[in-house]
Amino acid sequence: MSEYKTLCMGCMEPLMEGQDVCPNCGLSVNAGNLPSYLQPKTVLDSRYIVGKLIRSNGESAVYIGYDNTESAKVTIKEYMPDVLCSRAKGSSELIVDQNYVVQYKNYMSEFAELNKSLARLRTMSHIVAPTDMFTANNTVYAVFPDIEGITLRQYLQDNAGELTWDQVKKLFPPLLTTLACIHNAGILHRGICLDNIIVTDRNELMLTGFAIPEIRTVNTDLAPELYDGFSAPEQYSASEWEGTWTDVYAVAAVMYRILTGCMPPEPMSRIGNDSLMEPNKINPHVPANVSKVITQAMRLSCEQRIQTITDFVTKLFDQPSYMTQLPRGATQTIPISETSKENRSTKTGSKKKKKKGNGGNVAMIIGAVFLVAIVVVTFLALISMLLPKSSDDTETTTASTTTAAPITTAATTEATTESTETTTVSSDETETTTATSGTLFVMPNLVGKKYTSVAESDTWKGRLEFEVIYDYSDEYERGIIYDQDIPEGTDLYPVTTVKLYVSQGLAVVEIPDYMNDDGTRMTKEEYVALLDELNIKYECRDVETPDTLSGYVMDVYCAQTGEGVGGEINVKEGNTLYVDISVFSPLADAVG
Repeated sequence: MSEYKTLCMGCMEPLMEGQDVCPNCGLSVNAGNLPSYLQPKTVLDSRYIVGKLIRSNGESAVYIGYDNTESAKVTIKEYMPDVLCSRAKGSSELIVDQNYVVQYKNYMSEFAELNKSLARLRTMSHIVAPTDMFTANNTVYAVFPDIEGITLRQYLQDNAGELTWDQVKKLFPPLLTTLACIHNAGILHRGICLDNIIVTDRNELMLTGFAIPEIRTVNTDLAPELYDGFSAPEQYSASEWEGTWTDVYAVAAVMYRILTGCMPPEPMSRIGNDSLMEPNKINPHVPANVSKVITQAMRLSCEQRIQTITDFVTKLFDQPSYMTQLPRGATQTIPISETSKENRSTKTGSKKKKKKGNGGNVAMIIGAVFLVAIVVVTFLALISMLLPKSSDDTETTTASTTTAAPITTAATTEATTESTETTTVSSDETETTTATSGTLFVMPNLVGKKYTSVAESDTWKGRLEFEVIYDYSDEYERGIIYDQDIPEGTDLYPVTTVKLYVSQGLAVVEIPDYMNDDGTRMTKEEYVALLDELNIKYECRDVETPDTLSGYVMDVYCAQTGEGVGGEINVKEGNTLYVDISVFSPLADAVG
């Protein structure tokens, strides 16, 4: 215990004996966190010391920490969705609200899987990935290294609020290369902004702030964490789907802010009257091509936006050649090479040596016709090659480059462009490239979503078709997708059919009571509606009653299990619940 008593819980720097306030960060040695969070000096996994709370959101709480084993500062992230759980004062254990146990476990599983996936990418030098994970206190913890640096927001404040394009194109390519690799691993960030990018003391960018998708989208069980001006429009609607294009929007918005010094408008304020100005209209020093690409990457429509980071970088650093800028039908000068001149001289000289005569004339006529035909064909071929490509061809070429080419800086892009222009692609290769160039997005994780919401969304038009398989599930509510045959992160091409497994509800359910809280019986309609909701197969039987009006439930019984109210019925196996319904008959008792 003596080891951490000498540390400041605000910065994990050593304290001298008798110091009540840290000279480094100014935190009092007696300062604590709010009761709902872990308290300073809490020890986790017999190794990590918890310090001051740094930040929290609807998914987790982040603390500064200290690793006793490595004698190093760390950052500790605790899964803590505060709307689903709480912590009793003086306790480290999280208490889950009984109404949200399933959601809490599902989101905790997502949190653990996300950080496991990030841990596998920790060799990449431009993301902050966890170095350790463990469970305790009814939750999951992820431990991250402490990174020396400042946020991109602070960096801009220290640099007059904006950067030049020359500075940006040196800073960003390594980060964007890493982000493309993260996307290939099936991970989306959804929260790229100035505060989630760190500028290290080596002047390199690192991406942090990863979170589960439910916190980066509105209308979920968790309190959303969106970033004004940087979050994409689809994150403000539960009916729209998110993909690699979501992070493309955020990266472009960050560059927009850096190059112009102005915050990009919120996407929802642009609907109906798009107020987004191109970057070079705010800052004329932004190259025209860069300005155009950033604007295209920030389009409100997912379909019209640049789809992948690789495509975004390719377009960002690609300066259009002279020929592609010429309008269709423009007059173009076709240079004549020295070799052509020499060949022409040789042919002319050989013609002069020919003897005159009828045979020679015939030969000359045939040769002239043949030569004219060659010239015409060659001229038409040259014109076809030199005319600007159609938009469809351009899109195919760009998509093909996106799939095959790695992300490069401006210098390597020029070299790649030169080599591409001198390379001949066979017809087989062209077919293969075209087949793989239609990637629109990676397969999202639909598990846990309502099938009706997914099926009714316009996001899937021209992208996905669904084959639905219904089955019972003891974990997911009725109508919720519990599995899919295409794994999350798989590259998709339009139109792809995906099998969705949708829950029909619990396989075994409790037989509900037909008595109301006030002691009255339910009507047939009320009880049948309850059975339909639980997916219970039933059969109604009339029972004559001398003292009960018609239409009320008198008794229930499952023949297969012999159970009544409070017992279990196997819905999956098709057990039938017999429901006795009253038929008022005053004489029934007397006759009996």
